[in-house]
Amino acid sequence: MSDIEANHNVPEPSPNLPMFYRKPRPMDRARDKDLKIARTTFRFAEKTNAIPIVIDEFPMASAYYPIVFAAVVGLVNDSNLFVDGEGQWVDRAYLPGYVRRYPFILMDDPAHKQFVLCIDEESDMLGTERGDALFDGDELSDVTSSMMEFCAALRQQGDATNEFVSALMEFGMLTEMSGAIELPGGNLQLGGLLIIDSKKFDQLPNKTFLKWREKGWIGLIYAQLFSLHRWQNLGAMTAPEVRREAGGTATG
Repeated sequence: MSDIEANHNVPEPSPNLPMFYRKPRPMDRARDKDLKIARTTFRFAEKTNAIPIVIDEFPMASAYYPIVFAAVVGLVNDSNLFVDGEGQWVDRAYLPGYVRRYPFILMDDPAHKQFVLCIDEESDMLGTERGDALFDGDELSDVTSSMMEFCAALRQQGDATNEFVSALMEFGMLTEMSGAIELPGGNLQLGGLLIIDSKKFDQLPNKTFLKWREKGWIGLIYAQLFSLHRWQNLGAMTAPEVRREAGGTATG
């Protein structure tokens, strides 16, 4: 169950905040009655090179990004190749739900065994001058209602993703990727990234294979393996000046 009333029992965010979020807090009808959201740019995402995704996104994301149980969007730290100079997501590439969700997020309220919809009050998207209202009188606006449903769906998909990853680990099917990408300024070494071991997948017992197929997991495995061909795409997208500096290791 979700709640959007003022709720002071929600614990303060820990120092280890989710990526992008600087000061998330529960939404409050009285406090936020005049607040609006204007989605103008994705600059909040330009300093990351990997974005969490859930299993429902694997098929779409695999067409653009290498999947290492996150979508890799850059080859070096603090560099997102899919946010252009204008702060827009480039080339009509798939936009991860984690990015679309921001600045909203669901937070646990252990005292009431529920979760509440929160916003990052330091987000540049929020203000009182322009954009879509978060409330329509005493009721949630259509924008906020849609985002609450979207956040809840992502949360459920996150649980399904954890189940999938746990099963892969149980069968020893995750392995650390190693290799290099050729760039004009030198090779970029890849390491510390978990991928599915294709040889272990080939050895999966038939009974387990059929069970996983019923769960829809086999297609996810193929999507992850297919996505590994996208590393060279990232290399081609990397700006020349960044390529010359890319002598480090890309890690997860």
